[in-house]
Amino acid sequence: MPMCRKSSAAAGKTRPLFALVAALPCLALACTAGCQSWPFRHRDRTAMITPAMRMATVREAGARARDEGPDEQQAVCAQLAQQIQTEPDPIVRGAIQEAVAGLDAPLASQILTAGLQDENRRVRMTCCRELGRRGETAAIDQLAQLVRADEDFDVRMAAVDALGNIKTEASVIALAAALKDRDPAMQYAGVQAMRGASGQDLGNDVQAWRQYAATLQAPGENREIAVAAQPDSSKPY
Repeated sequence: MPMCRKSSAAAGKTRPLFALVAALPCLALACTAGCQSWPFRHRDRTAMITPAMRMATVREAGARARDEGPDEQQAVCAQLAQQIQTEPDPIVRGAIQEAVAGLDAPLASQILTAGLQDENRRVRMTCCRELGRRGETAAIDQLAQLVRADEDFDVRMAAVDALGNIKTEASVIALAAALKDRDPAMQYAGVQAMRGASGQDLGNDVQAWRQYAATLQAPGENREIAVAAQPDSSKPY
């Protein structure tokens, strides 16, 4: 009797092993057949569109559009304007701004100007740089606002540099805010930018440049003065 019990216990221990061995062919068949219920079958695949992929697409679209006509460039700008409104990654938003900056379309200027209000400092700096490179006079007021009030020093410096590349009296007037800054580095940048925007050379005397900016008038005021100064043909002389 003891021998029978021992034999029975040994047989019970071997049953799971026999069951596993018997199941191996089924497992192999399921794997080779691509069982739909296998949880890791698509682990090496992904449908996620990464920021790097979006950047590559944006740059490719911008590069293609530069070889197209005005209508096509405006259409690409419209597509990128729609994308940037929902783009969460600031690096991709910066890539969009760089892409539209290379396009000759009215909407490109609007996208860049709107980007001056982006929450990310690097995007704002990118927009400053591109607006200055394009010489966008329509963005002078927005750039001047950054010089006066942006919380990031590097963004303010980028706005100063941009105004220095826009060669108008209005940009020189806007740069006067940089000369009022307490930081000597900002004052120096303002002087250099004024020199570039005005074509004048008053040295590095901040006070001299302040006085020069004070003598300038906005373009609108200049036009009014010019009209008022014209002789009245109805009066005899």
